[in-house]
Amino acid sequence: MVITTARLLGTLALTLGVVAFGELVLGTPRLYTDTAQLVAGLLAAAVCLTVGRDRAGIPRRWRLLAAGGLVVWSLNRLWSVVQQLAGVDGPPHALTWAGLFVLPVCMLVGLLGAVHTRPRPVPTSTLRDQIALVIDSLLITGSVLALFWSVLPGTPALRGLDVVHLVYLIADVVLFTMVVLLLTTRPDSPAGRRPLRLVGSALLAFGVADTVRLLGDGPTWLEGLGHLLGPAFIAMAALSPNRVPPPQPDAEVLERDWFRLLLPYGPVVVTGVVLVVRTVAEGSLSPFEASLGWLGLALVVTRQMITIVDNTVLFDRVATVQRRLHHQAYHDPLTGLANRALFRERLVLAIDAHQKRGTPVAVLFADLDDFKLINDTFGHAIGDRVLQAIGERMRAGVRAGDLVARLGGDEFAIVLDQGGVAVPAPRRRSPWRRRADGMLRQRRYVLSAAGVRVSEAAFAGGATVSPSWDTSTVPAAVTPSSPPSLAPGSSPAGAPAPSGVSTAGVSAPSGASTAGASAPSGASTAGGSAPVGSSSASPAFAAAPPEASSPFPGSPAFDAAWEAEAEAIGQRVLATLREPYIIDGRSVGVGVSIGLVTAEPGDDLTADLLLRRADAAMYAVKRRGKGELIRYTGPKDSSPHADLPKLLAGALAGGSPAAAGFDVHYQPIVRLSDGATVAVEALARWTDPVAGPVHPDVFVTMAERTGLVAAIDDFVLDRACADTARLAEIYGRPIDVHVNVSAGRLAGPGLEDAVRAALARHRLDPARLIIEITETLRIPDLPCAAGLVERLRALGVRVALDDFGSGYNALAQLHAIPVDIVKLDSTLTDVDTSPDRAGALCRSVLAICAELGITVVAEGLETEDRAGAMAALGCPQGQGYLYGAPAPLTRLDSSS
Repeated sequence: MVITTARLLGTLALTLGVVAFGELVLGTPRLYTDTAQLVAGLLAAAVCLTVGRDRAGIPRRWRLLAAGGLVVWSLNRLWSVVQQLAGVDGPPHALTWAGLFVLPVCMLVGLLGAVHTRPRPVPTSTLRDQIALVIDSLLITGSVLALFWSVLPGTPALRGLDVVHLVYLIADVVLFTMVVLLLTTRPDSPAGRRPLRLVGSALLAFGVADTVRLLGDGPTWLEGLGHLLGPAFIAMAALSPNRVPPPQPDAEVLERDWFRLLLPYGPVVVTGVVLVVRTVAEGSLSPFEASLGWLGLALVVTRQMITIVDNTVLFDRVATVQRRLHHQAYHDPLTGLANRALFRERLVLAIDAHQKRGTPVAVLFADLDDFKLINDTFGHAIGDRVLQAIGERMRAGVRAGDLVARLGGDEFAIVLDQGGVAVPAPRRRSPWRRRADGMLRQRRYVLSAAGVRVSEAAFAGGATVSPSWDTSTVPAAVTPSSPPSLAPGSSPAGAPAPSGVSTAGVSAPSGASTAGASAPSGASTAGGSAPVGSSSASPAFAAAPPEASSPFPGSPAFDAAWEAEAEAIGQRVLATLREPYIIDGRSVGVGVSIGLVTAEPGDDLTADLLLRRADAAMYAVKRRGKGELIRYTGPKDSSPHADLPKLLAGALAGGSPAAAGFDVHYQPIVRLSDGATVAVEALARWTDPVAGPVHPDVFVTMAERTGLVAAIDDFVLDRACADTARLAEIYGRPIDVHVNVSAGRLAGPGLEDAVRAALARHRLDPARLIIEITETLRIPDLPCAAGLVERLRALGVRVALDDFGSGYNALAQLHAIPVDIVKLDSTLTDVDTSPDRAGALCRSVLAICAELGITVVAEGLETEDRAGAMAALGCPQGQGYLYGAPAPLTRLDSSS
């Protein structure tokens, strides 16, 4: 800033000295004045050319333009010097007059280029900005000229003035007005404003000099001073430092943008008022004033047309931005699927139609299996592309009217409804309800805030049509049927369960055990082993009678077809997602677990409750091996008592789980050589006072999801330690007790504290307690878990890996965690049905455990043949329904 000020003062002093020398010493001869202006113009052109070559873009362009204009302006001065030296005294040549306008044209182009660099509060077209700038400058210049022409006394007649010099002066005023408009209506940094102010000073100097020349009666030194300062100020503008990008305009600048719009019309209004007053007073206008008036009117109309175009463009941009923001607010940015907000809104609309018209609705909740491994193995970029491919496959696997949403991370959900299918006519209702229904039928469409349109045209007039789905596309296993009675294991509506889908409590895939459904041979049920054909139906998850609470006659058959259709869609999505994904030549496989829930007629649901049911069904798949579809057929009561997560939280929050229906059952673990019971496994059971018995898979899954599993583990641990004395009396000898704990608890100190407290409270020998690490969750930190296990073993407590060979428990955990016992999963102990393959696996595991000094317990022993085969392989202990089902302490069999 100091250098610029010193340079400015030095330039002014030098210019004034040159003018004073010519005026006071030489008497200001024309030859001296033209020579001084020639030197000033050439020096300024050289400065602009030199500095401009080191710049780029708009700063380079306007400097080169200024250099070119100054060179032509200097040539005019050179021509005048040559004529005076040659003694030629005549009128200027036409080329001389044309050369005078090169500099203003170059300055005009340079100022129009400055529009590109001057920020605008609201971005618009640069070309329209440039046209608007020229029109505004012409409006203001014309208004000021007309005002001066009308108001100032003794204004000379137009006929007596030099037209060329008048046009030149008007060009100076227009350019100076453009600079003023750029400075007042465009925010910029100080570095960006400095060259513009200097250019404005140069134009002002040129304007003063041209005014003196035009009038012909002013001081000649003032004309010479103006023509010397003009090139000097342009050179100083060229020497200005690089422009610093200004900050973004704030809200206050946006609010002041009206100043830019109104500024050109201020002089127009003032001039118009003056002209009207003068017309009234004198009766007429001069031709010049009338011409200026018509010119101003034409410019105002043109300016308004540009403003209208700008407004139209801005409105279009606002509408486009609103649509984009609307889409972003309701869609996932990665996959383009609906997000949680749109999913919930669509689900609310579907449930509303279900409750008012009986429209079928179902929800599929899908969670990718071990998707974190894909991100860890291939990177997050590949993981994102896999998610995009999954979204495309899910859209392709559903119907056109279904909504696929990504709820977050690797969780997806689908809303299935029959918005365009009429349902059987409802029963007679009260008059006020019929009036409300009539009003609803008159509204053919419902427009939601998310832009989802749900047609209700099919309901107009209460028409009844057949379901629109094509049963030819439904697999044979899920084709709707209507048996005369509801058999165990069938769907509540009477439709047979499709292959891989069963219907009891939370329906399970084939090969998995469920509450209320027969467990296959070797299937594990909540830590215990179920025999073939056993059934432990849970009233809390029993299927409702076909006609129960249904206000729609004939709805069971309709629901059967709808449930079959929903399951068929879920199976199609499941099969589609199982196919590997080829990305950059690499095959990436992703598993998926899907929970399905359908709403029954008369079921007063909410969107949250329906989604929680689907979520519970999906996590039941996770516990049973993943990669399948389960249909929720649990309690249909929609009262607060049916919300199992809330029931579970209430049961565990009171501090006394036993008072809320929790109990501990025990299943024997025997020595295979003689069948003697050497230990028991403590298993949690829950019978809610309202919902009835709840399957362990269900409430344990919910507890893990809601962070309540530690309360269940600690309750079972405390009860098992308290019952050891009674167990010793029942079996006539000390009995070891196995207690399950979630793998997720191995990351904190809570488990160790609970074990220490239970042992001290019940004075139990630590050697009698075995902590089983269940396989439902991945161990979060293997080194931390290993340290915790070492501390437990230092207390004398033994540690076991449960369900070894399935889920997350494998050789990696066996290598990292120093355990004492390994419990083989039932999928590895079917040596009687698959002696070669299962026998080879069992022999390998037994050999590894023998080398490590680890005791092996075989789970799922249900037949004498299987128990004998495992004993022949060298397995020391076994557990299964062959030796006893889980039972309360009072019902344990002491015969063994």
